[in-house]
Amino acid sequence: METDTKLAVEELHRLYSQNVYRYVYRRILDIDAARQITNDAFRLAWQRSIPVGPEALPWLLVTAKNLVSNENRSLGRESKLARMAAAQQLTEQRSNSSDLGEHVQEVLEALRPKDREVLMLAYWDGLSTLEISSVLECSLESAKSRLFRARKAFERKAPTSMLKGGSN
Repeated sequence: METDTKLAVEELHRLYSQNVYRYVYRRILDIDAARQITNDAFRLAWQRSIPVGPEALPWLLVTAKNLVSNENRSLGRESKLARMAAAQQLTEQRSNSSDLGEHVQEVLEALRPKDREVLMLAYWDGLSTLEISSVLECSLESAKSRLFRARKAFERKAPTSMLKGGSN
């Protein structure tokens, strides 16, 4: 039984560790902390014998989200300011890489945090609507509605030339 659990966690880690790490890093912007939180999420999966299956990734992401929240609560104001500066630097690095990326980042920053979150889950993390509903802890219909509204908000804020594939 112990061997089966170990194999299941190894398979979970092989399949989803990069997804969980990217999800955590995007929220915490600290490589070491992101690695630790990712490892903690898989340790909890092992302790709870989470099986490989369609519910595994959303469970891991919700667990990671909760671990990030715990980490954020334990950090002081100085650490938060340092993370905000790191986020700004990351945004600038992405902006310099392409004009389209710069425009997308600007539009995302102009959105409400809830809209930005659902779009990032769908397009950055590549989650299905069902997985998004699990991560956001809402119904499938609510997740679909939130994604629809977020897309519309993005469209309203984005320059027309960006949506049509043209240049400014």
